[in-house]
Amino acid sequence: MISDETFSEEIGMLAKTAFGVAYLILKNPSDCEDAMSAAILSAYENRRSLRKRDSFRAWFLQILRNKAYGIMRERRRVEPTEQLPEPSAWTGDAAGNVDLRNAVLRLPETQRNALLLQQEGYTLEEIGTILNIPVGTVKSRLSRAKETLRSNLEEIRYE
Repeated sequence: MISDETFSEEIGMLAKTAFGVAYLILKNPSDCEDAMSAAILSAYENRRSLRKRDSFRAWFLQILRNKAYGIMRERRRVEPTEQLPEPSAWTGDAAGNVDLRNAVLRLPETQRNALLLQQEGYTLEEIGTILNIPVGTVKSRLSRAKETLRSNLEEIRYE
């Protein structure tokens, strides 16, 4: 079982990434906060079911994903993807790259989600768990995302 202190530390380290995952699904900061609160409460109440502490990150993000999709079903609202936050992995030189941002926003949502999670440092297995898809599907989405991204960047540069 994971201790209260360890649980708090893990949540603290995951907060920014978890909010980003929720935002990928909900695209509304208020809904993301609701999903985060519900996921933290659920994870805390069920922390005894966590078998390996090393799996906490993927386990928590799966709970968060389920809560976010639940909120999305309840509210039945879809908002434009132009409101996506800058991924934390794009800070520095790439944060100002409007062409890259526009190319990423043109990606299909399934490909964009996989790519952004990979940019956040998640392994293929963790991405599969978070998105609830097999690792092979993660690989193919990432491959297609990179191909489409190259094409989108070329189109943007020639516009």
